[in-house]
Amino acid sequence: MVTWILVATIAFVLFLGGLITLFFPSKRKIGAIIVTIAMLLLVSAIIGVFVSFGKLQEVNNEVIRYSAQKETAKSSTGETKNYQVQYENSEDQLTKKITQIDISTQPVYSTLDGKEVAGSVTVHLEMTNHMKKPVKTYPNQGQLTTDLGMVNGGDAVLSEFDSTEIAPEKTISGTLVFPLPKISSIDAVSWVALSWLSYEGDDTEPIITDTGKIPLK
Repeated sequence: MVTWILVATIAFVLFLGGLITLFFPSKRKIGAIIVTIAMLLLVSAIIGVFVSFGKLQEVNNEVIRYSAQKETAKSSTGETKNYQVQYENSEDQLTKKITQIDISTQPVYSTLDGKEVAGSVTVHLEMTNHMKKPVKTYPNQGQLTTDLGMVNGGDAVLSEFDSTEIAPEKTISGTLVFPLPKISSIDAVSWVALSWLSYEGDDTEPIITDTGKIPLK
């Protein structure tokens, strides 16, 4: 398409030059030839642009169809089970609540592994700071343990837990997604444990949160 736009631009410049040449009696013949060539080029460029637009639209339609087919395939090859849990811990004046854990066998692309893996665990987390200083917290860099083993760190792209700092008496919440390469069934995970580090103010001594085993029923 860029080529045809360039041709159209050149044709328009030639057309203007040909029109100007027509005002000179001695060069009218040359001007007429230039105008004719310019008009032919302009028509060709317009046709080329329309053809390019058609091909581009066709490619876009193919991409949309491919995406739709991929989403349908994902939905048909896996399932997700949502567990309502009631985990709460208020140690160190930092309240941590986990209200829901999702186990999924729908394939996800793990940016940590650089490939598609069999499923994932999603943790719905809420944290409230009752300390006098801001708290920096890193649950998405934590360690998740299940029946199937250990995962070091959630996926930064799949997770939706962007905040890392909690102001005093403020609450942050989000979801942490941990890809599971070995999962084959949603019933293969019967418990989840999560641990991570937080820091109060400029302290270098971490506040360690360890949920222990949270049963999934």
